[in-house]
Amino acid sequence: MITNSNHTRNADLFSIATSGVNASNKLLSTTGHNIANVNTEGYVRERTFFESQLLGGVGNSTTERVINVFAQNQLRRDTTLQSEFENYFNKSAVIDNVFASEANSISASMSRFFASVQTANDDPTSISSRQLVLSEAGSLMGQIGTISGFLREKEQELNIEVGANIEKINTLVQSIGDLNGAIRVSQANNPRDEPGVLKNQRDNAILELSSLVSIDVRQSNKNDGSVLVNLSSGESLVLEDGSFSVFEVNNNADLNYKSLQLTSNGKPTTLNVLETKLGGTIGGLFRYRDEVLETSRRELGQIAVALTDTLNTQNRQGMDLDQQLGSDIFSLPDFAGLSYPNNTNGSSSVVGRVTPGAGDQVTSADYEITINSVTPGAPPTLDITVAALNADGSAVTDINGNPISQNYPAVDAQAGTFTSVIGGIELEFASGATYTAGDQFLIQPTKDTADRIEVTMTRPEDLALASPIRIDSSLDNLGDAVIISSTVTNTFVDNTFADSRASVFDGAGGIHGPGNSPTGGGGVGAPAQILFTAVDEYQVLDSAGTVITVVTGATDLSNLLAQAEATGAAPPWPAAFSALDDYPGYDLSLQGVPKAGDSFTIGYNTDGLNDNRNGLVMADLQNQDTMQVNNSGSGQPISFHEAYGNIVSDIGQKTSNADISLQAADALKAQSKDWFDSVSGVSLDEEAANLVKFQQSYSAAARLIGTAQELFNTILGIVR
Repeated sequence: MITNSNHTRNADLFSIATSGVNASNKLLSTTGHNIANVNTEGYVRERTFFESQLLGGVGNSTTERVINVFAQNQLRRDTTLQSEFENYFNKSAVIDNVFASEANSISASMSRFFASVQTANDDPTSISSRQLVLSEAGSLMGQIGTISGFLREKEQELNIEVGANIEKINTLVQSIGDLNGAIRVSQANNPRDEPGVLKNQRDNAILELSSLVSIDVRQSNKNDGSVLVNLSSGESLVLEDGSFSVFEVNNNADLNYKSLQLTSNGKPTTLNVLETKLGGTIGGLFRYRDEVLETSRRELGQIAVALTDTLNTQNRQGMDLDQQLGSDIFSLPDFAGLSYPNNTNGSSSVVGRVTPGAGDQVTSADYEITINSVTPGAPPTLDITVAALNADGSAVTDINGNPISQNYPAVDAQAGTFTSVIGGIELEFASGATYTAGDQFLIQPTKDTADRIEVTMTRPEDLALASPIRIDSSLDNLGDAVIISSTVTNTFVDNTFADSRASVFDGAGGIHGPGNSPTGGGGVGAPAQILFTAVDEYQVLDSAGTVITVVTGATDLSNLLAQAEATGAAPPWPAAFSALDDYPGYDLSLQGVPKAGDSFTIGYNTDGLNDNRNGLVMADLQNQDTMQVNNSGSGQPISFHEAYGNIVSDIGQKTSNADISLQAADALKAQSKDWFDSVSGVSLDEEAANLVKFQQSYSAAARLIGTAQELFNTILGIVR
């Protein structure tokens, strides 16, 4: 016994030496474990420390991982960011390459088409030139259809990839939950040795999960080694009680537009997840979908719809080589309303189509139709609200930030009846009284339309290059007024005038005369002559020479018939004409100074086969600003070429920005990885030094055992 004034303790050299050997052996084991796992992915180096004993020797040991939580969390955050930008950039770059390629340029195809129209205008009677126009029209639609089909395939690929990543997330969340349970058991059974292998496996799973979605990780309040994992937006993935939530792909009306929900095992809780807040691979995919893929699909569809409808409209306003009014060059498809899952009657349907002649009003927006009320009757009527939506489902807003929607009361719900609504479309509610208040439908006029438009005109003779109206100056005119332009805005044929779209044309190679016009029997016919009675006064007469109206005080000779409708008197412009949307559907403008007695005759352009006036207007459509620049319909319209250029430029800019962001994210991830590895990674140099140190301590402790043995033998010898 060794005694002093403070305390007494045992001085057992054997126990001290034995504890030293065991401690050194433990240290060597830990160092060897670190060295053996130097190439193990995600391995965190371990260290062992001891407590000294009051009775002498080495006390209990504790083995723990060497880890900096701040470095670990930073690595997870930078992994999330890098993964998001990597997926966003890689996907966007593919779309950018397609639109930027000269071989795929729709702008070049449009230029070739309009050039062929101009060539046909040089010789309107040339069948070969007309056939070239139809060939280029087919080529243009084929080009648009190819890109549109490519974008549809990319949507399908995206949905498959999202589904695969959702399965991976579910597997990782399950694994983290299971590892939490194993760690709790291990630490409860052996509180002094950290279950490093299990925690490394869990950290690897969490790091992989952070590459898929943005997450926050914190230790459980139970101090049992388990962790809680939440989405950065707050929703739980791995819960305190060990249960976990899983992603489920949920669909709204558009079955190809995937959205996400969280559901908890064993609980009825269901939470919608905002895809734009997810981050990681999933967030990058959804950002690419909403900002690049779906937007470009709809904008391409908008160009296709606006272009073909405008060309159809212009061709209908001309006269073909058979001296008949023009017909459509292209057929635009109808689009079915997509029913929302919660609709009362799943068989109720809505059909939409582009209103003929309203292509310049079409935007790239989707439209949500809500049935507010149903009124029985013959036919039943509906009160509906139509709201404009962006590609991501958010509301389109006007310049003041207010959502764009319009209410339409008393809409006929019967087959064959279409009601015009916002955005240049019209809707048919063919299901009658089967709709229920609260039912909703989604209309997507431009998403899947571009590759469904077809060239239906097969006869080159049907191209209406001539104007159906001919205006002749009288040979007896004494003034120097000349015709500078004539415009045709409506050629819709309805000799019964039951349709408000009816025009002056009778469909039989003529215009309405007395008795055939909207004024009926005994009334005046359509405007057929302008007769000046003074330099600032003219009469509008029908084909029988009857005065329709008189305009006085005219200072401008443009749009003479529009002036007559607005200011004509004694007699006034016929109310039956004004009751129609656009009657007669043509007008003329003069330049110069007329004299009393000068006259200009208006009639059908019979035998006007060499006329190319309508063809010139058609060729110039590429230079006209006829497209909406945004979904709200605000701002100055743009041309077809500008619209396509905007798509290419927008995708290119987003891809370029994503490339820059990806490079920055790569650098940040590399820095955080270096920081984490500098703390938690295995350094062979450091471990080699430890190996020498621990080996020496082992040897010293072993020598202490030998010394104790010699002392013991000496004591025994003295006793003997």
